[in-house]
Amino acid sequence: TIDNFTVIQLNTMSLSVDASNSCIPPNCNLVGQIPPLPKAVERGVPLILDGNSRRKNAAAGEAILLYPSRHFVIARNIQTGKSFVYRGHTANVTVAKFSPSGAYIASADVRGKLRVWSFDHEEHLCKLDIVALSGPIRDLSWDLDSQRVVVVGEGSPSDPSSLCARVLQWDTGVKLGDLGQHARKKASTCAFRPCRPMRIVTGGSEDFKCSFNKGPPFQKVSSSSSGGSSYSSSSTSSSPPPPHEHVHRKGSVHCVRYSHDGTMVASVGTDRTVAFYDGGTLALLHKMENVHNASIYSCAFCQDASQLLTCSADGTVKLIDTKEFQVICSWDIAIAQYLRHCHDGVADDAKYSENKVVPLGGMVMGCAFVQGGGGSGGGKADMSTASSTPVAVGWNGTICVLSSSDHSVSYSLLGHQAPISALAINHNTNKMYTCDSDGVIVQWDTSSVASNRNILAVDHVQHDKGAIVDEASLDETLMNKLHSGAVTGMALVRSSSNGNGLDPTTILLSVGWDDHVRMTVDRTAISNLKLASQPNAIAKGVHLAVVLTVQGLQLMRNGIFVSDHITLPFEASSVCVSSDDSTVFVGGCDSMVHIYKVIDTNDVLTLEETNHQLSHTHGQPIYSLAISHDGTKLASAGVREICVWDMESNYQPIIGKSRWCFHQQRINDLAWSHDDSILASGGIDDSIYFWSLCKKTTRVHYPHAHRGGVTAIEFLKHVNGKILVSVGNDACINLWDVTDDLMNKFG
Repeated sequence: TIDNFTVIQLNTMSLSVDASNSCIPPNCNLVGQIPPLPKAVERGVPLILDGNSRRKNAAAGEAILLYPSRHFVIARNIQTGKSFVYRGHTANVTVAKFSPSGAYIASADVRGKLRVWSFDHEEHLCKLDIVALSGPIRDLSWDLDSQRVVVVGEGSPSDPSSLCARVLQWDTGVKLGDLGQHARKKASTCAFRPCRPMRIVTGGSEDFKCSFNKGPPFQKVSSSSSGGSSYSSSSTSSSPPPPHEHVHRKGSVHCVRYSHDGTMVASVGTDRTVAFYDGGTLALLHKMENVHNASIYSCAFCQDASQLLTCSADGTVKLIDTKEFQVICSWDIAIAQYLRHCHDGVADDAKYSENKVVPLGGMVMGCAFVQGGGGSGGGKADMSTASSTPVAVGWNGTICVLSSSDHSVSYSLLGHQAPISALAINHNTNKMYTCDSDGVIVQWDTSSVASNRNILAVDHVQHDKGAIVDEASLDETLMNKLHSGAVTGMALVRSSSNGNGLDPTTILLSVGWDDHVRMTVDRTAISNLKLASQPNAIAKGVHLAVVLTVQGLQLMRNGIFVSDHITLPFEASSVCVSSDDSTVFVGGCDSMVHIYKVIDTNDVLTLEETNHQLSHTHGQPIYSLAISHDGTKLASAGVREICVWDMESNYQPIIGKSRWCFHQQRINDLAWSHDDSILASGGIDDSIYFWSLCKKTTRVHYPHAHRGGVTAIEFLKHVNGKILVSVGNDACINLWDVTDDLMNKFG
């Protein structure tokens, strides 16, 4: 029979997201992408990773890790760095799994939405889109034929017919039997046996029970009352032993997983127990207690089922021999990350060990064996099996690739979990910085862009504990936060020594909603200054930096404030500084660009407004300003329109009103190419446009560049052609090779 609830959902399928914007269009020249890091939906809930990319992808040598992050599903090659971001969900994604064929991916979210979509098609078309459960879906699993999907999660407590576990025919949404339900309609995990006869195991969130189901059509297999007794292989009974449902004694069963040959099942939970069962009967084979010192969140079998990987809130990952049922390898992920951020590793290690409190960011929420690749790239990791790489992810999202030979973290994949708000590039040293709304700043190496179109993460920007002023701002949680609030802007300026302790160098200035300016050299924050009010942006010339706050402006030079807080008679919305530090341009909510001269009196700076006020062009607030590299043109942008002004001809408009007005929403950033022939714009409408002063009536449009909006863009220097870097609210960093498109359109 067909489930009536499913039929209704199929007939009223949501059209809010479709193939046109669930991924970046194939005709856009995206040549590189840094995806967001994994992110668990809430505390105490496992982060589900899928490292089994199945037949098609494994045959191609693709070592792909599949994971959720906010509204997105990310498929990331942990060796080459190539990735794909699926954006078809409108709520936080909880789980995504490859089908056994590798051609499809099933993903689910906190609103109970299940989507099955094509992974091997360039447009990644959605094949099924239904509301499978009335609450969040916590886990799902495919059958061996790539035809059936089981989902578990939370049902509605007020609806007697609501379910917490369902098994469906994925291409039609037809229900395939009645699975066993769990207490309070809350299930946390499930596993489909990858061979015949078919079996399904589900784990409860409240009843610490594993439910065993057979089929199709699927139905619960009843258990005996002696649920906790061990199964003896010497039993003389001809009937199969009853399933052991109550091996775990308290809390939640966080994860159940079948081995790849279907002969064994493992379960882990909050009671720190790892249980092994027979795959065909759920008879208990062995029980290991107190494997970790805190809740165990996840487990994963290697390809030949000889080893089981587990991870825990105690910050460790352990490898268990499934024949001897012994721990043969252990990694302390929390300590490894803690020491990486410390200057006195030995002393801090001792302090950390004495404290015995695992920092929030060091709690390991998910683990997996990533198949394929035949190695870990350049000999970086020694794997436990010939084709599987163990990986683990903590609450801070850092992907740790593990080595079983020396119990260490071979390398880590860094990035952002939250929307990226700004970027800054030092073209001379090939260093790029990105920041996000969580207060995290990451340094990247752009030197390899010219050769292989790839950006490499260097490290998070961290405090220098010996030089920092406000100890309360130090982040001891391993969440990699430099600011305690959202970072709203960054700027790279040159500093000359003037007795303030800063050597002549280029320093990174970052401003955030903790009301501080923090100064960073390389990737170490060396000092900070308190702002008079909350900052919204920062702009720079060569030595001069101007901080735009909600109450006005503050000027900085050589790491110190060189002006009092300057109150403006209007509400400012954007700012930029000329390349000779002599002029400051301020865009206002009054739809005007105000121009100020910088007056230097004994190293104390003031601003004097000129007679030039660029008005009568924008009809709305001005959100972005950009000066060309030759200092002759000023570009300004509002909600839809872009104007260009000739700075050498008394600010006469080159591009006036209603000419470049194709954005649909606020324009967040403008960027000139290094030869000043092209102007790029990015906005909240997810679009990037390219404009040319030589052909004013034409444009190049990249739609759906970033889900949630483009926040910052900049052209790279010292590369062949024109390469644009963009960041956005989807926490992605994108590289676009726009050379051919610009040549074809503008000549």
